[in-house]
Amino acid sequence: MGKPKYNLIFLALLLMVRPAHASANAVPGAEHNEDIQQDAILGLWINGIDQQQDAVLTVVEQKKYIECSVLQANFMDIAKFQQINQMGIPYCLISEADINVVEDIDSQLLKVNIPTHYMQGQHIQNAEMQLPELPGLGGFLNYDAFYQQGDYSKQANVVADLGLFWKNTFFNHSHIFRKNYQNGDNENFQNSTRLNTSLIFEFPKKLTTLQLGDNVSTNTGLSQSYYFGGFRWGTNFTSRPDFVYWNTPSFKGSALVPSTIDLIINGNKAYNSKINPGEFNIDSNINFRGLGSAEMVVQDIMGNKTVQNIPIFVSERLLKQGLTDYSLSSGKLRYNYSEQSDDYREWFGSAYYRRGITDKTTLGTIMDYSHDLKSTGLLWSQYLYKLGLFELNSAYSHAEKGDGYTVSTEFKRDKEKYSLGLKTQYYSPKFLMLGMEDLQDQFLPERESLIYISKSGIPVLGNLSFSYVEQNYRKATERDDQRIFALRSSRSLFDNLSMSVGFSYDAGAQNDHRVDLSLSYRFDDKHAAYFNQTDSDSSNLTFVKNTSQAVGVDYAIGAGRANEQNTGNVATRIKTQVGDLDLQYLQTGSNNSYSVTFHGALTWLGRSVDLTKSVNNGFSLVKVTDSPEVDVYRNDLLIGKTNKYGGIFVHDLIAYTNQHLSFNENQLQIEDKVSTSRKTIMPLNRRGYIVEFPVLHTREASFKLVNAQGQSLAQGSQVTVDGNKEDIYPITSDDIVTIYGLTNGQHRLDVQISATESCQVTLNLTADESSDTSRTLVCK
Repeated sequence: MGKPKYNLIFLALLLMVRPAHASANAVPGAEHNEDIQQDAILGLWINGIDQQQDAVLTVVEQKKYIECSVLQANFMDIAKFQQINQMGIPYCLISEADINVVEDIDSQLLKVNIPTHYMQGQHIQNAEMQLPELPGLGGFLNYDAFYQQGDYSKQANVVADLGLFWKNTFFNHSHIFRKNYQNGDNENFQNSTRLNTSLIFEFPKKLTTLQLGDNVSTNTGLSQSYYFGGFRWGTNFTSRPDFVYWNTPSFKGSALVPSTIDLIINGNKAYNSKINPGEFNIDSNINFRGLGSAEMVVQDIMGNKTVQNIPIFVSERLLKQGLTDYSLSSGKLRYNYSEQSDDYREWFGSAYYRRGITDKTTLGTIMDYSHDLKSTGLLWSQYLYKLGLFELNSAYSHAEKGDGYTVSTEFKRDKEKYSLGLKTQYYSPKFLMLGMEDLQDQFLPERESLIYISKSGIPVLGNLSFSYVEQNYRKATERDDQRIFALRSSRSLFDNLSMSVGFSYDAGAQNDHRVDLSLSYRFDDKHAAYFNQTDSDSSNLTFVKNTSQAVGVDYAIGAGRANEQNTGNVATRIKTQVGDLDLQYLQTGSNNSYSVTFHGALTWLGRSVDLTKSVNNGFSLVKVTDSPEVDVYRNDLLIGKTNKYGGIFVHDLIAYTNQHLSFNENQLQIEDKVSTSRKTIMPLNRRGYIVEFPVLHTREASFKLVNAQGQSLAQGSQVTVDGNKEDIYPITSDDIVTIYGLTNGQHRLDVQISATESCQVTLNLTADESSDTSRTLVCK
């Protein structure tokens, strides 16, 4: 509410200087209006809330206006108001049928109730997509060496994987070298195979990838993937954890005053935010899948609460409305991938396309073309209201052998405590898939079906699941049909002790049933024990130590009995900064075997080349300037200590997610200074980044200060360095001043001797000068 005395003075001055007419904006004829009835300065209330400011109310042609500026500051969209211009100041019309205006002249208040559609719209997102950082020039050479020897076999192989990267470009080449020792020396063989050569360009802003060279086709959910050499261009957001591409629910509402919103899904709070007055649209990006019920609770600052119930369904098979997922590829199909380096055959072209028509409907198509095969297919994903997700996919193929088709239907219903799914697919006798023409007779069944249902929280039984899998083959294939029933129950018995018991029945096999029991007990976050028992005379007990630390020793020791023979196994993983060594020994009756595997890499980044762990994800070279033996952490997990130069390679940085790198600054010298000990990066996959933590190594210096006559300065005189008045160093009783945190080089010292007397002196520190050597400086 305004101050009455000053308001009246201001109003008088306003009336004295106001012209007898007003220029109009948006109200025709207001330019020559002389019928100004009254002006007032009043304290402003909007929708029952004191705005803690005054507003000028003016009346023109019996219509009330207030300054647009006070409305604009209160989340109003002034473009939705009719306006006039008075003395260069815009005024907004509030004499509207849906706006309630109350003038309280005695209290000098103007109370206005304005609907939300006059206010600014708000689009609130829970998390906005970030762009990953582009790396500099670097590379790595992964090597996995494996050797196994036992009573039945002896073999060795080495896989070499080369990666070179710069900005958004990544070159990859991998090769495998094998040697197998059979029962006789004459049966030994060795070979080498080029597995992959590719050049990849990533475009993070466009969410797309272009890959040249060896490729794997896009998984469409209807046909099988295949290897080929050529190019593939398409979206990559389905594999990016930072981009929400599925149909996360969007919640709309309105608030007259500042409020808070809570989103509760199936009884659990999933989202909380503050909102301004007006209409809002919230993209929740909630971590929820399946069918559920959401409650949107809006509570304003006056304590009023409204609750809106909304049924929701979230599935990754449904794209966001208007979002397109696509892939275009062409080249030559590759056969015998792991056995031959250059078995490229027929040319082909392929296209895959899916688009979110609405948040409940996604449609798509696939098209494949080669000299011997042409095929096309349709993809349809549909949410059935309050039921679940229904999918209908079909494909048609044309080849020299004839025409064929396949049809697949699937239904999923996921609730908070139970899930239900049914899927069946039919293949006609002459249906063919690209890249599998030679395997069609042995590969494709006539029909395959899957049914599953699971329920959690059942008394005594805990979590119960049932599944049925069926594959029916035509008689010409000479393959047996499969019909497998499985029932499993799992629950927690006591603290840290869990049990799982299952029963399976194969109607097409001679040994037609199997019962198994599993128990697991966790001693702590590192040690656990596992027991497995089946009704086919097989049992095993294993003790395991497994840590998430990058350096250390993990192991597993087990013993049991299988097929009337005693069994035993010992395995260990020795994790070091230069790689991981796996050792394993197996004993079954009188037969034994052992294996040795080493995973490592030669990594190059910047000017650093080192032996490191294998590069399977993003990685970083962390540099803590000239600070050896300092602990470095990835996402608050200890990775290891820096080398003598202050560097360490940190691996397993997950692509397209924020990764936190830090070090223990308490391990630095007390004189050292750092601006930060924690940094966050978002990497690309299998790229390397240099993350530097500059450390300013400082020292202390002690000296005596005298004046131009050689006399010691007064004790208690205050010394500041380089104009920093926050740190003051006094001259002590022994006429010596000690200053901390100095770097090598030149520094200006200001000395305040008394209220009226001061002097200055220059201090030069060299690297070879001892910090504890006292010297005398003349202050002028």
